[in-house]
Formats: sequence, C-alpha cells, structure tokens
Amino acid sequence: MLNFRVETIYPDPEDADMSLPTSPSNELLDQACAMIEEMGGAHNLIDDLAEFRQLRIRMSEQHTALIEQYPDQWVAVGLNGLLAVGESQDEVLQTLDDRGIPRSDVVVEYLDTDPPVLIL
Repeated sequence: MLNFRVETIYPDPEDADMSLPTSPSNELLDQACAMIEEMGGAHNLIDDLAEFRQLRIRMSEQHTALIEQYPDQWVAVGLNGLLAVGESQDEVLQTLDDRGIPRSDVVVEYLDTDPPVLIL
C-alpha cells in the first residue's frame, strides 16, 4: 500500500479572484445533467464507475507479478485477468480491437520498472 500526503497550495488572494459564485449556474447544471443522460443516466454511470474500480483493484493486486513477468511493457487487464501485452500502447489497443474487446472493459497500464518520483 502506498502512503502519501497531499497538500493543496492556494494562490495569494491578492493575485487572483478567490470569490466563489453566489449561486450555481443553471446552464452548467443543465449541461452536467445532459452529459449524465448521454452516458446512460446516473445509475449506469455509477455501475460503470464501480466496474472501473474493480478493474483498478485487479490491476493493483496483479501489479507486482505482472511487472516481474512483463517489465517495461504495456498490459491490458480485464475482470477476467490479463488480456494483452505489447511493447507499445498502440500495440495493446490494436490487440484488444482485433479480439473485439471493448476498451472500456479494460485497464491499460505501462509496467515501468523505474517509475519517476512524483512530488505533489
């Protein structure tokens, strides 16, 4: 398990307008509602997010074994396990397309043996 701390740095109030709108924009709310409906409605969106969470959990659980077996390669993992391996992201995506596997049903990740250090 990775542990990290996130700190938010706010700009100096003298340098930026830090005021918040007093009421939400009906136009923005309408746009958000329209986008949710285009994605199949709120229930469908919630189901898709739950499935994506399961995909990320599976990738996380298999990450150590995958990086040992396929160092510095791209992989696609679905709910049923490893689905594609390749030297490039394009190669993995093409394999998925050739097999008729929807890209929305997988997590694609690069198995970097020397990942960069991120300072947040």
